[in-house]
Amino acid sequence: MPENSFKNNLPWTEEHDAFCYQHHIPPAAKILWQWLMRQGQIAAEIEPDLSEFNAWVAKTRGKPYSHNYLKKIFEILVSSRVLQVIKQYSWKITKLLVRPLSWLNPPKKRREKKLHNHNSSYNSQPSNGISAEQGVNSSSNSITLTTAEFEELERQHEILIACAEYEIYFDPNKRATRHLLEFDISDVRLALKHFVKRGGHQKIPDSQAWLISCLRECYWADKSLNLSAFMQLLNSWFPSNLPRDY
Repeated sequence: MPENSFKNNLPWTEEHDAFCYQHHIPPAAKILWQWLMRQGQIAAEIEPDLSEFNAWVAKTRGKPYSHNYLKKIFEILVSSRVLQVIKQYSWKITKLLVRPLSWLNPPKKRREKKLHNHNSSYNSQPSNGISAEQGVNSSSNSITLTTAEFEELERQHEILIACAEYEIYFDPNKRATRHLLEFDISDVRLALKHFVKRGGHQKIPDSQAWLISCLRECYWADKSLNLSAFMQLLNSWFPSNLPRDY
């Protein structure tokens, strides 16, 4: 696919960029989204081959993405509701549709429209169709992140996606989620595997609280003790310099 054709015919707007910022979609996933938009009509079924995308990336980037990272950015778009998977043939070939942005953005509340019509003193707005709400959004679109800030967002997004794969869903807007995001993704994956080993959702009702406790205490590193090991630990824990008459 010629690069100029890719850029000129791409139905991409500033609202798409705003959606990427709001949902912490990394640059690689954004490029995949744009590439998929060019494979057919929006909201129509397509059957893309991610190996073709990787070949295109190799021409422009100099090298392709690793298979694991390619899977990861694809899953990010699915979890962000950008893509609707209809049928999975393999890890790289899928029947799907790319959802339109109008479907992704929630509709305006009716109450907001009523308030706008009720305040007749504010009806003398410019006739350019730009509302105050759009003005706020356009100003937020100009926010730029440093490389370190964006990498941190990617790290946090990876943790939330990893938990969601085990049907443990953390709300990124809640304060309790901050405790989860303090840990490395490698430890989170160890805790998730231990979650399954301990019985998963069937035996652990409060999976969120359990997972954070598991990360704090490193449950996966615990080993069952026999009598000999217990006595050794007890001797090392009990003080050795006690008075003789104790």
